[in-house]
Amino acid sequence: MLNLNKSFKIINYSFLIKNVIRNYGSNKSIPTIITKPKENIKNINEIKETKIKIKNNNNNNDHSTENSLVVKKFNNSHIMERDPQDRSLSLKQYFEKLADRGDVDRMLQVARRMPERRTAYAYDKLIFACSKAHKFNQSWKIYNDMKKDNIKPSIHVFGNLVDICNHSTSIDSNKIQERVNKIIEEIDKYQVPVSINFFNILMKTMITIGNNDQAITMIDKMKDSGIRPDITSYTTWIKAISEKYLADNYLNKKELIKELNKPNKNTSEMDELRAEGNKQIDFYMTLVKKVKMAQISPDRYFINTILNACKQTKNPSGVFQVWDTLKEMRFTQHLNPDTKTYDILISTCNNIDDFDKSLEIFEEIFSKNIRPDIHLVNNMFRTCLRIASCRKISKKENLDEEIIINRIIDYMSAYSLQPNEESFSVLISTYSKLKNYVKVYELLLEMKELNISPNIKHYSGIISSFSKDTEKCLEILRICVSQKIVLTPDFISNVQKSISRHKGDVEQFSKLLREHDSYAIEKKIKNK
Repeated sequence: MLNLNKSFKIINYSFLIKNVIRNYGSNKSIPTIITKPKENIKNINEIKETKIKIKNNNNNNDHSTENSLVVKKFNNSHIMERDPQDRSLSLKQYFEKLADRGDVDRMLQVARRMPERRTAYAYDKLIFACSKAHKFNQSWKIYNDMKKDNIKPSIHVFGNLVDICNHSTSIDSNKIQERVNKIIEEIDKYQVPVSINFFNILMKTMITIGNNDQAITMIDKMKDSGIRPDITSYTTWIKAISEKYLADNYLNKKELIKELNKPNKNTSEMDELRAEGNKQIDFYMTLVKKVKMAQISPDRYFINTILNACKQTKNPSGVFQVWDTLKEMRFTQHLNPDTKTYDILISTCNNIDDFDKSLEIFEEIFSKNIRPDIHLVNNMFRTCLRIASCRKISKKENLDEEIIINRIIDYMSAYSLQPNEESFSVLISTYSKLKNYVKVYELLLEMKELNISPNIKHYSGIISSFSKDTEKCLEILRICVSQKIVLTPDFISNVQKSISRHKGDVEQFSKLLREHDSYAIEKKIKNK
């Protein structure tokens, strides 16, 4: 606009000069300002000089305008560094968008241009971004900068600092515990009121680092602080109790389930274990009723967490007792089972070998068109493997594993779900149990088409089906060694049993085993 106005002024002066000269040489009356010839010429010269000055000024102004545009362009160069869709955002809007992305380094650059760069708002957003990006060390540095600027932190800041601890899985648990202790000291120092959200995050962090005992005490600490636990609090608390039980019984969990499932096992020791399992189920049932009485609305995550906790007890079949109770209770009727719910129910059936219940749940899944994930499908395949492993039961019940498998595959295809390594491992083991070697071979070819390399799990499934054929057992061992696959003790034991029982080539077996041991030791050293 400025250049156009100046150009307009120049045109007006030029027209005036031309008009005066034209009138001077004509018979037309001359305006009174040019009645005297000398003065007229002088005035004309002055006008010409004015024209020259204006032009010079105009040129100077053009340069200054050009310079101002360059400066403006230079000052806005940081905007051009943004993504095209972010260039229309204000500094504050862009700062907040970077926080959601967890781009801490870029935020620190943007903050230099913001008037709010040393405010509670800026530090809160920076620490929030650190929680998004799991910046364990950088978050504490920013927090210390906040203290240097004499800004009092809020409980939201402390919540984000604890959340960073929860997601920093690569950091040593002792270091995380030390950081959590410092955060709690800072809360006491600044006398910041604690929120329920902070307690929930803190509880999750304690579970993450394996401090389940402290996590379990959080519910009582909430109540002592005058805070009413919500559904997230109870869900996390249940998870802490379940994780503690798993940690205490990790080594004998599988053996315990096998013993409990034996129908003729009626010793006093087993009775005590079953009684303890019933108490655990009763505890979870009481908790559900307690949540209902407190008028706390449950969600699917709460339902699935409590079912999974029941599955881990010494009475796994209690899952169905709790599930039936939940379905009968009005306050959970609006919550339909999802993929995770059915996954828990089927895996429980597999643990207790309740095939009838498994197939009943299968039919429910198919009829309700539940969208599957690969974990659910693999557990459905495992049911088929369990049935194939118990051939006496499957024959008695007239169960056809291959028909069931085909229905599961059709179910997968309906939702365009692709198998993974685990899917092939379970299916190869199943068809090996059924002695359907053609299917095993077809599965290996399909793996090749999908660029999935067989691992020791796949070969273990195959080796079990060739236990009487020592030549094939040695051939499979030879393939594993050629691919430098580290063998499991069970795999080696199965091959060894086959060789010894059916008089196989012991020398060839020993040679392959020595070759395996040489590269297995090298891999073990590298992984340290």
